[in-house]
Amino acid sequence: MSNFVSAAQDPGVSPILSEDYSDIIFRYQGTPETLLSELASYTPQLVDLQYSILHAPLSDHLATVEEIGYSSVPKLFAPVNTVSLEASGILPAQIQPYLELSGRGVLLGFLDSGIDYTHPAFRNADGTTRIARIWDQTDQSGTPPDGLPYGSEYTDDMLNQALFSDDPYALVPQRDESGHGTSVAGIACGSADENTDFIGAAPESQIAFVRLKPAKQYLRDYFLIPEDATAYQETDLMLGVRYLVDVSRRLRMPLVICISVGTNQGSHNGTSPLEDVLTSAQFNTSIYAVAGTGNETGKGHHFQGRLSGAEDSAEIELLVDQETRGFAVEFWADAPDLYSIGFTSPLGETIQPVQPRSGTTREFDFLLEYSRITLTYTIVEMLSGAQLALIRFREPTPGIWRIRVVSKSSVSGDFHLWLPGTDLVDPEIRFYAPSSDVTLVIPSCAASVLTAGAYNAYNNSLFIYSGRGYTRNDLIKPNFAAPGVDLTAPVPGGSYTTLTGSCAASALTAGATALLVEAGLRQERPRAFTTQEIQSLFLRGARRNDYDTYPNRAWGYGAMDVYGIFESFLRS
Repeated sequence: MSNFVSAAQDPGVSPILSEDYSDIIFRYQGTPETLLSELASYTPQLVDLQYSILHAPLSDHLATVEEIGYSSVPKLFAPVNTVSLEASGILPAQIQPYLELSGRGVLLGFLDSGIDYTHPAFRNADGTTRIARIWDQTDQSGTPPDGLPYGSEYTDDMLNQALFSDDPYALVPQRDESGHGTSVAGIACGSADENTDFIGAAPESQIAFVRLKPAKQYLRDYFLIPEDATAYQETDLMLGVRYLVDVSRRLRMPLVICISVGTNQGSHNGTSPLEDVLTSAQFNTSIYAVAGTGNETGKGHHFQGRLSGAEDSAEIELLVDQETRGFAVEFWADAPDLYSIGFTSPLGETIQPVQPRSGTTREFDFLLEYSRITLTYTIVEMLSGAQLALIRFREPTPGIWRIRVVSKSSVSGDFHLWLPGTDLVDPEIRFYAPSSDVTLVIPSCAASVLTAGAYNAYNNSLFIYSGRGYTRNDLIKPNFAAPGVDLTAPVPGGSYTTLTGSCAASALTAGATALLVEAGLRQERPRAFTTQEIQSLFLRGARRNDYDTYPNRAWGYGAMDVYGIFESFLRS
């Protein structure tokens, strides 16, 4: 960071909101006081004892992987598209007379598109709110949370005042325009509604919600995502985690964080900045993080290859089936293996493999087409230690592109390529011979995160698109699968619908986690389970059949069964 050039800041708009400023993930050593003093011109925002977010004018050229390194550029996340209570063992745990678990005394935290706070699913029987706090990052009309310079924070008192007024949104303008956050929160902890036969997994928990602001345009342009795609940036998620942890401390409540967004950007071995922040947060007692595996299986966005030795090579075919402004591909391989990469266009023009040198960026134009490729090598990526090649295709000619990978030195010979997640790339771009394994989205790859795949509770079949493990470093993920097909969920406006996908499974798992946390608090000697204990309890209770081998890449250790956890103790 010593090469950063100080620049004057526009006093009119906060750098964290301004499209004229880049956002930089900075992993620092030393005290926060030293950071705030030495880098004050970059308005640092502390996330935890490892990370801070800095802001620099785009004119300083501190925005891209080439300029500040891969881990410092915020990655883009998209919402993970969305009978089950009984199949997952949640309903028996709710109604069994000795247990009667409902999430009481536990705070469920969400980072998503927003929440319809007027919906009956988030209100008590007397009409008051069950939402303790909302931080709306998109709303600059109110007072931001302590220590955070943007957005508006709304307390339960403010929400109740709005709910019992003639025009709630005049007092609290927070809305959920897409409905994704409302549905996820409702599945996890919606209040019982006898008229629709609906109840969430933890219907008496309290709620804290972070409405994420859209990603900045310079990041959308750099990663070449479609103009109509919903995208959130990693820095806002990291600060959202900090906020949820702060709220849980102020309220003195255990916290379950439900992550219902995901990305294919990253090493897929649990070392991304967001995964680091979630892991650090869980060093605190009574904080737990839950994520889904995503819906990337069968989408053709992952390729896994293996070369047998030095100078061995492979050609990976990439289908671009329609005109697009562009897309990015990430290549990852562990040390000491080293690879060079070249290209052949659909019209047959060839770029010979480029020798891998750290920090090298090469741009290639094609004579007979408008296509342009930018290749950036990082030989030792800072957080994972792996070789990374970021490949950006701009105005690619439709047809079959060939990426040639040549081994320069080989021990394991394994390498991976990922396209962006489904909602962050045009739909007709895919690898011609993809792998369905290692299709987990980040942050579900972190060891500390409880990771759920999705299955159909009506016929006990795995959801066809449910992300599969293991991680790139062979950590067993998912931990298990949870119901994620046709779950009843609230939508803005007071009604309900049925939703399917990994986010539904992760929401149900977050609610189930709240039930286990409550069970610990209600023991004769109340106790707070560690993250490892919670994971082990779920694995102990998971249902396994007689014809599969466990763990496996699709189901992990089996199907989630909360009541089965308590039954397992009776059996033992």
